[in-house]
Amino acid sequence: MKLTRKLFFQLLILVLLSSSLFSQETDFSDRQAILTATENFFISDHTGSIKHKKLSMHATGAYRYVNRDGDYSESTFDLDSDDSDTSYKEEILSVEIYGTLALVKLRLAELSGGQHYKVLTLHKAKDEWKITSIVWGSEITQ
Repeated sequence: MKLTRKLFFQLLILVLLSSSLFSQETDFSDRQAILTATENFFISDHTGSIKHKKLSMHATGAYRYVNRDGDYSESTFDLDSDDSDTSYKEEILSVEIYGTLALVKLRLAELSGGQHYKVLTLHKAKDEWKITSIVWGSEITQ
């Protein structure tokens, strides 16, 4: 009886450990896909690549921000625009994953000396991570 109980607990621990390792592998896979979508976004933003924009952004996503005058604004992503912005360098501060929702927090250092922060909201749908919202703010001059 003791051997059976001991064997049962060893198997239970093995199952729990393997389940934990599998979930870490899944999390790593999602994290890598989120970082890839984020990288594709910045390639698009710096070069105007429509291909990279479509790889990273959801077609009905939106920008939301407060400008330097303190006014709120928002607009839907334009995936066919080849506009680019080379006036900043980005730094990823954190990546948080909550199931099929992720937040990527960024600091953007403007080459002119200022900085602002962005939060990318990504959702996983049909096994793809896409940016659904970009929220940021600049230093308000008021």
